[in-house]
Amino acid sequence: MANISEIVPDDTEIDAMTTPRNVKSAESLQHKRQVKRRLEDFLEQAQLRKAIGDDDFF
Repeated sequence: MANISEIVPDDTEIDAMTTPRNVKSAESLQHKRQVKRRLEDFLEQAQLRKAIGDDDFF
């Protein structure tokens, strides 16, 4: 019978897996993170406006 075990990677292994290999992919990843951050900020503001009753936004 085979022995199956899961190994949890440490921080250096995780960084190696998520670090882009070249400049273009690093720029692309940075751009995606910036867009995601702006979208999250926009949605958070929209939720706050809706919560306080400012429905003119939608």
